[in-house]
Formats: sequence, C-alpha cells, structure tokens
Amino acid sequence: MLELILAGGVAYGGYKYTKKFVVKKLRFVPKARRGAAPWLAGAGALILAAPVVAALPLLTGFTAAAFGASVAGGVASGNKEVEKTNIWGDRR
Repeated sequence: MLELILAGGVAYGGYKYTKKFVVKKLRFVPKARRGAAPWLAGAGALILAAPVVAALPLLTGFTAAAFGASVAGGVASGNKEVEKTNIWGDRR
C-alpha cells in the first residue's frame, strides 16, 4: 500500500513540475513543441528514475514507469497550455 502511495506522489509531482516547466521555460523552444517531445521526455525520465528505484527498497518498477508516464503527460499538457495562451502567458 505504501508503494502505491509513493508512486502516486511521485507521479503527481512529476506531472505538475514538468507542466509548469514547459509553460514557463520552454514556451519559445520549437523543438520542445514537437509531437515526439512527450515520448522522449517520458523515456528519459524512466531511464533516469530506474537506477534510483533499484537502489531504494520501498520503490518499485511501477514507480519509475508512473514517473515516466507523468512526465510525458506533463509535457503534452504543457504544450496544450502554451497553445491556449498568448505571448505574455494570458489566456486567449
């Protein structure tokens, strides 16, 4: 049960941080807005999280997969948010 709670917390944090990062910092980076960007970001997050998960006893492979999926979702959601706003970040 504790593993599931930790995985949910890691996934939530990864999603929120990644979405905020894409909206604030990657707004004017065209390569970050491509269709493959969420897939690449999610795969990179999974690869980086795998050794950390292997070293900690409470975290499982499910946690690393949830983190990778949440980062990919955060990038995709951040890109949609950027499309809905103008150059100053205000909603259209």
